[in-house]
Amino acid sequence: MNPWLMSAVMVVAWSVFALQMMIKIGALKKMAPESRMDQIPRRIGLLFKIGIGQEKLVGRSRERMPGIMHALIFWGAMLIGIREVTLMGEGFVHGFQEYLPLLGSNYLSGFLFIYLYNIAELVVLLMILVALYRRFVPRPDRLDLNWEGVYVLIFIAGIMLTDLLFDAARFNLIDEWQYSLHQFEHPVYGQERSWAPVASALAGLLVGLGETSNSFFYHFGFWGHIATMLVFVNILINTKQFHEITALPNVFLGSLDYPHARQKWIDLEDEKAWEEGKIGINSLEQLTWKQGLDLYSCTECGRCYDVCPTYVTGKPLTQKWVNQSLLRLLREEEGNIYRTGTTSGEKSLVGDVIHPETLWACTTCRACEDACPVSIEHVPRILGMRQGQTMMEEAYPPEISSAYKGLERNFNPWGVGFDQRADWAAELEIPLMSETSAEDIDVLMWTGCAGSFDSRNQKVARATAELMKKAGVRFAILGSEEKCTGDLARRSGNEMLFQMLASENVETLNGYGVKKIVTQCPHCLNALKNEYPDLGGNYEVLHHSQFLKKLREEEKLPQGKTTGMLLIMTPVIWDVTTRNMILPGKS
Repeated sequence: MNPWLMSAVMVVAWSVFALQMMIKIGALKKMAPESRMDQIPRRIGLLFKIGIGQEKLVGRSRERMPGIMHALIFWGAMLIGIREVTLMGEGFVHGFQEYLPLLGSNYLSGFLFIYLYNIAELVVLLMILVALYRRFVPRPDRLDLNWEGVYVLIFIAGIMLTDLLFDAARFNLIDEWQYSLHQFEHPVYGQERSWAPVASALAGLLVGLGETSNSFFYHFGFWGHIATMLVFVNILINTKQFHEITALPNVFLGSLDYPHARQKWIDLEDEKAWEEGKIGINSLEQLTWKQGLDLYSCTECGRCYDVCPTYVTGKPLTQKWVNQSLLRLLREEEGNIYRTGTTSGEKSLVGDVIHPETLWACTTCRACEDACPVSIEHVPRILGMRQGQTMMEEAYPPEISSAYKGLERNFNPWGVGFDQRADWAAELEIPLMSETSAEDIDVLMWTGCAGSFDSRNQKVARATAELMKKAGVRFAILGSEEKCTGDLARRSGNEMLFQMLASENVETLNGYGVKKIVTQCPHCLNALKNEYPDLGGNYEVLHHSQFLKKLREEEKLPQGKTTGMLLIMTPVIWDVTTRNMILPGKS
């Protein structure tokens, strides 16, 4: 090989790559700060489980076979990545692999590596054929038919084929025409060719073409491989294949909150943030650097399509489209952000890039985050943009306006008089907290707005209360002192209204010394359990299905006809709540 030519090729290719990476990393560093380097052992565990182990692709029944296909390509690519190092070194020093720890011909591991990457190249080629067939023939709705997805697969196939061609021709030149080329030999392990079954089989097909042809294939295989790999690396950085570089870091830096990233607390007393328009997300650079990395990491696999309740019901939202729209803007503006820390301002984030109907269609169920194989956190940026629209622009759907008025005046979204909040329990003789004390009760029953005012949910509240009475549970309700937890306000971007309602509820609960709460509402459960601690509200919070299940296990509830029916139903809710404590009604 020619070390001077290799040096020139490497300097040019890697300089172009480094320049592009410098701009992208520099742009991310100019975006909003965020701490993601805590609990390193847990992060390493997630990296191996979700990233390297491909758990979300091979560990789920939904489209498991395509997941296995991708996992085989990924695992093969990891092996071949080490092979790339040996081949690039070969351009400078014959037998470069001999100098790598544990990969030389004196080690069995060196021969095993040759065998594994040789088999991996064949497996990757077969999986690429499967991927091309799937992309063109049965093609699921979630996959876009575009040339980017096709030529990426062709590039990967080219990398595999040129390496196999290089090895096959090398074996023939050594064995048939006694070229003094390097190959592995060991008195115990034998020759390299016997450890490379795929390249050896290809060599058998090429040997009849003669010395000249095999010499051509040897040089074409090597330089063709190097050129294909380096061109591919510089192309992928501006395609969806950039996830080959960013996906594993993105998984490692993912949220460790259970079950999903908690919403960030906003300091509403920060006058400078109000003046600079930094309440919520109003422009691209106000995304955190991790949210920017999320955009670069999107594989465009469309798995968020299949699980999104808004998409399957025909509403104008999929998180894949949101990712693609924001990513296009990021690619357009990354140079500006890198140089100045801001975008050009030519496009508004909500309006030009994300349509308002799309922004408000999201139910914040986070099913997309459960399905995402690279741990993209979709919902926090949706909520951030809603905060910007609601608090900075006062731009929100008209139907939300009436809900806000109801929350502000009567502490429920329907605007029903707050003095009627306990009417559902009029005939049940349930004590109010104002009539008892925390020492005299086992648990506070938090009814929620739906349980208090919606006729259907009132039946659930009454049934739960009757079962708790039957089990001998001492409990009370807040009655008219109970206010909406503010979940609706927070999910729709009105952080100010949420903080007002939540602060007043925490003051009431702490004033009574409440320690344990049972609620039938999943939204209330999430707010009380996961969000109120930010305001000093630390309580043990259980969904009513969990609490009733516990009472049944303790044999405090008889297996009567009605009771049995209710408790047969609750394990279904229980399974969902243990999986997803945010919206157990939305699996």
